[in-house]
Amino acid sequence: MRLSTGTIARVLSWLLPVLLMLPLCMAYAADELDASRERLDQLQKQIRTTLEGLRNKQSESGALSDDLERLNAEVRRIERLERKSRKQLTELTAQLKAKRRALEEIDAMRDHTEQQIRGRLVVLYKTGEVGLIRALLTESESPRDIAEKYAFLSRMVRHDRDLLNQYRVQMQDHREALEDLEIMKKKQSAVVLRRNREQETLQKARRSKKVLLAEVKQDAASLEKMLQELRAKAARLNELVKKLETGEVQPYTGNLAGLLAQKGRMLWPVPGKLRVGFGTSRHGELGTLIESHGFDIEAAAGTPVNAAASGKVIFANSLRGYGKLIIVDHGSKYYTLYAHMARFTKQVGDPVAAAEVIAYSGYEGRDAVYFEIRQGGKPLNPGDWLKPR
Repeated sequence: MRLSTGTIARVLSWLLPVLLMLPLCMAYAADELDASRERLDQLQKQIRTTLEGLRNKQSESGALSDDLERLNAEVRRIERLERKSRKQLTELTAQLKAKRRALEEIDAMRDHTEQQIRGRLVVLYKTGEVGLIRALLTESESPRDIAEKYAFLSRMVRHDRDLLNQYRVQMQDHREALEDLEIMKKKQSAVVLRRNREQETLQKARRSKKVLLAEVKQDAASLEKMLQELRAKAARLNELVKKLETGEVQPYTGNLAGLLAQKGRMLWPVPGKLRVGFGTSRHGELGTLIESHGFDIEAAAGTPVNAAASGKVIFANSLRGYGKLIIVDHGSKYYTLYAHMARFTKQVGDPVAAAEVIAYSGYEGRDAVYFEIRQGGKPLNPGDWLKPR
């Protein structure tokens, strides 16, 4: 099917913004990959140090659970980069195909115009200037016939001039299309190279994870200590909440009567999908049963974290196993807890409104937010309290 000049123009105008945006997208992706590679190198060194310390009984295996969590976050991050590159490569391939089709149409129209010009040149050559004048000034013809011939020849001259202008425009379109095609080929090559680097980095991260899991599983004592550390996290949180209840910070005295009025209607702290639910489940990599007292919700680093309901901040600090942790008091000893924050926007004593940003996610590169609801020391299933999705 032959495309019209207007269709080709639309294709070219659609491709132009894409071509302008590509360098920015590619530069950002390259920076993100370099940052991932650097974090991965640091994490590999940390894992080696932790494993050595465990063998020499100079380290806690709880560090391994943190290492595994960070390593999983890095693997997922690189997988997302690789998926983006794959999608970009598919789009570039389709755009290249469209660009080649447009170029073929430009060439076809240019060739057609060129044939017309050649035909006109042949006619002019055969007729010659004298022949044209003779045709115009034949004695036997009336002035009216001569005038008609003159008008006809004028139209032919205009037609020839338009034909030449059209040919010049088509030649320019041809040159520009070739240049755009060359640019797109270079972009495609750059994306291929970047995707190869991402796949390399991803394989490296997966190998590191495999080595770490193999080491832990081979050492029964390390595995048991690692699981104990996962269980001990909840105990540390219990102790912290009890201490806060009897501390100097004044409890929240709002009109919520705890969170009972909000049950089933509370806001999710981040919009990501649920990764780990409440209760007992099997650890996908260690193969053992673990107990979760909250929700692990997917959240890219830097995601704003919102208060699930109004209240007052009673804790905003680091806690081993939870990274940076912020706790909001909602009255009647009801609390919501948000772990693995990169930074806080609220401090102890600050009032917060429902849906207000209290922190940003991404502690040590993690890509999830840990969220709990408690009444005193008792963890409650967030699924009973949050809005259904």
